[in-house]
Amino acid sequence: MFGCATQPFIVGQVRPPISPQAVRVYQVPPRHFERIAIIDSPAGTSWIFPDRPSMDLGISRLREQAAALGANGILLKRVYDVSAGGLAIGGGGFGYGGNSFYGGGGTVGGPLINHRVQAAAIFVR
Repeated sequence: MFGCATQPFIVGQVRPPISPQAVRVYQVPPRHFERIAIIDSPAGTSWIFPDRPSMDLGISRLREQAAALGANGILLKRVYDVSAGGLAIGGGGFGYGGNSFYGGGGTVGGPLINHRVQAAAIFVR
């Protein structure tokens, strides 16, 4: 199913849930921490143009998952893309002007890409 977070892969001790706002985001490992789980979340979808995924949305979803596991931090691991198929749009038409007929048509298409974010749900001591 598109847009859904995957189930966390538990690797440590799960704690009582906390507020997602209390979950800090780390790009480098903090000094003392315990891994609780590996979590994964969608970060937007793009078509044709390689826009930047909505990292804020992805990180917000990771914080919710981590908070449910009692983690007070997430350690970002990777951003990756998953193909979701493709999309093509076509059109055409014709007309008359100045003693002549004219017509044309065209299509544009490209891949649909789901962007995802993976992190470790951690407990920082």
